[in-house]
Amino acid sequence: MIKHIIAGKLCALLCLLCYTSSSAQSAADSFSLHRAIALTMEHYPAIRAKASQVKAGEANLTDVKHNWYPALRLHEQVDVGTDNSIYGSYFTMGMIPSTSGGIRAANNSSLMSGNIAMAAMQWEIYNFGGYGSQQTEASKALQVSRSDLHNLANQLTVSVITQYLELLKYHALQQIAEDNVRRNASVVRAVTAIVLHGLKPGVDSAVAAAELSKARLNLLDIHNKYEQVRVQLSVLTGLDTSNIRPDTVNTDRLIALLQHQPGDSVQQQHPMLEYYNAIYEQQTAKEAVIRKSTLPKVNLMAAGWMRGSSGSFNDVYDKNLWSGLGYSRYNYLLGLGITYNLADLKRTREKVAVQKYQSETAARQMETIKTNLDGMLQQSLTDLKISSEKLQELPLQLNAAKAAARQKMALYRGGLTNIIDVTTALFVLNRAETDLVMTRDAAWKALFSAAYASNSIEQLLPELN
Repeated sequence: MIKHIIAGKLCALLCLLCYTSSSAQSAADSFSLHRAIALTMEHYPAIRAKASQVKAGEANLTDVKHNWYPALRLHEQVDVGTDNSIYGSYFTMGMIPSTSGGIRAANNSSLMSGNIAMAAMQWEIYNFGGYGSQQTEASKALQVSRSDLHNLANQLTVSVITQYLELLKYHALQQIAEDNVRRNASVVRAVTAIVLHGLKPGVDSAVAAAELSKARLNLLDIHNKYEQVRVQLSVLTGLDTSNIRPDTVNTDRLIALLQHQPGDSVQQQHPMLEYYNAIYEQQTAKEAVIRKSTLPKVNLMAAGWMRGSSGSFNDVYDKNLWSGLGYSRYNYLLGLGITYNLADLKRTREKVAVQKYQSETAARQMETIKTNLDGMLQQSLTDLKISSEKLQELPLQLNAAKAAARQKMALYRGGLTNIIDVTTALFVLNRAETDLVMTRDAAWKALFSAAYASNSIEQLLPELN
C-alpha cells in the first residue's frame, strides 16, 4: 500500500515538473507585441540615424550661439624686397603686395628688409536681431530633427503592430488550414473504407482525395505568407525568425478592448503633425534670418602692430639686412563701424518671397496630413462598429457550420447523402472559421488604426498583456 502511495506521489510530481517545464518553455518562446516594439526601437538602424541627426542639431545650435564671438587674428611676417612707391590709390583685391616708404624721383633697386607683427580683432557686436534669428532657426531645425525621430518611432511602432497582427492572422489561418487538412484526411479514410466495401462509387474517393489535396495546397500558401511576415518582423527586431512566435494571449480580450474605443478627434500633438509643424516653424524662422540679414551691422575693430625696417628715415638703405628684423615702430588703431549694404535689398526681397512660399508649402502639407488623419480616424471608427457587430454574429455561424459538417458526415456514412454535400459542408465550416479570424484581424487593425490617428497608441498598449 505504501509503495502505491509513493509511486502515486512520484507520478504526480513528475507530471507537475513536466507541466512547469512546458509552461516555462511556452513563456520563453512567446513573442509579445511589447517585446517586438522594444526590440525594434533598440535595433532598427533608422532610429539610430535619426538620433545622430538630433545630436548634430544640438551641436549646430551650440555652434550658432558662438557666432557672436569676436574674430581675433595674430600675424607675423619677415620680408625682403625693393621699396619704391608712387602717389595714387587703388584696390588691393587681396593680391597686390603693399609698399610703404618715401616717394623718390627714380626707382631704387637696393634691397630692404623688414618685419611686421600685428594682432587684429573684429567683433560684430550688434546686428539688429541677426544673431537671435540665427539661433531661433537653429533651434527650430533641432526641433525638426527631434520631431522626426519621434515620428519615425511612432511609424515604426505602427509597422511592428501591423506586421504582428499579420503574424497572428496567418498563425490562426495556419491552424485552421491544418484542421481542414485533418478533417479532409478523415473524410478520405472514411470514404475509402465505404468505397472498398462497395457501398459507394469509386468517384467519391477521388473527389475526397481532390479536396484533401486542395486543403494541403492552401496550407502551403498560408505557411509561406506566415514565414514572409516572420522575416519582415525579423528585419525590424533583429531576431532570428525561429525566435518569432506569436503570443495569442490577447485574442480573448478583443471584445473587451473594443468597448474602450480611442478618441474621436485628431490631436495636435500627433507625432506626424508635430513633425510638419516643426518644418513650418523652421521655414518661418529661415524667413526671419533672411530679413534680418539686410539690416545694418555694427562692428567693433581693434588692431595693434609693430614694424621694423633696414631703411632709415633719411632714405638711407642699410646694407646689413639683418638690421631690419627688430621692431622700431609701434601703432594701434581702434574703430567702431556700421555697415549697410543697400545693394542687397532687392535680392533679399526676392529671397524672402521664395522662403515665404516654402513656408506656405509646409503649412499646406500640415493641413493635408491633418485631413488624412481625420479621414483615417472616421473610417477606423466605422470599421470598429461593423467588426463589433460581426464578432457577435460569427460564433453563431461557426457553431451552425460545425453542426452541419458533423450531420453531413453522419448522413454520408448512413448512405443518406453524397460526397458533394459533405465537401460543401466542410467548405462552409472552413469559411466560417476563416471569417472569424479575418473579422478579428479587421477589428484589431481598426482599433490600432483609430489609436494611431487619435494619437492614443501609448494609452492602448498598456491594456495588452
